Parts: sequence; structure tokens; C-alpha cells
Amino acid sequence: MNTIQVGNVTPLTDFGNNIERYMEELSTSKQPLLLTQQGKSSAVLLDAEQYQQMLDEIAFMHSVAKGLEDYRNNRTLPAKEVFASLEKIIAEAEKQ
Repeated sequence: MNTIQVGNVTPLTDFGNNIERYMEELSTSKQPLLLTQQGKSSAVLLDAEQYQQMLDEIAFMHSVAKGLEDYRNNRTLPAKEVFASLEKIIAEAEKQ
């Protein structure tokens, strides 16, 4: 994900007056847009694709962290046991 560039800081009033232009820029540049209100950071506007990518990356990082926590706390199974369990589940499902 890209960092917010100084050129991508816009007062909320200017954004409101020029929404179409900013949406076009956002769509083209894929750069986050920092909106300010009374000179202070107020919100960040992201392209929908960039936002989804960010959510996917966060979900992946949470999964990795959970896996590492499980490993550290000895909540793991040998691969042989996992595959044996899966084969048993598949065999049961095929019987039905």
C-alpha cells in the first residue's frame, strides 16, 4: 500500500466542490487522498480496489499471527494426522 503523499492532501471543502475531479484522480492514480477539516486530518479516501486489497492483507496477517500463536502454544498437529483425518472425512462423505 502506498503512503499518503503531501500532494494528496485536500481540504474537505475543496473536495466537496470538486468531487468528480477528485474521484477521477483517485481512480487513475490509485493513491489515497487525505481530507482535512479546519487544517487537521479528517478522513482518508481510497480507491475501492485498494481498500479491498488492504482488507485482504490485514486478514492474511491476522491468519499468520493466529498460526504463529497456535504454533507457540503447541496447538498443532503433524501433517500425517491432518491428511489422515481429511481422508477419513472424504471417505465418509463419499459413502453418503
